[in-house]
Amino acid sequence: MEISELEPILKDTQDELIKHQEKTQKFKEYVQGLFIDVYTQDEFTRRVDAIFNETFARDKR
Repeated sequence: MEISELEPILKDTQDELIKHQEKTQKFKEYVQGLFIDVYTQDEFTRRVDAIFNETFARDKR
């Protein structure tokens, strides 16, 4: 495979990496906004799971 053939694949991979980094940062900000002392451990876990699913579920669509 020639380098010129790999360049579009590399570009697509870089774009996907940036998209995932942005989603990861968004998830981190959402979770940091939760106050763990307001929730039980189970409630907190459910909220984090829901935020994760909402943030990253769009990748599956």
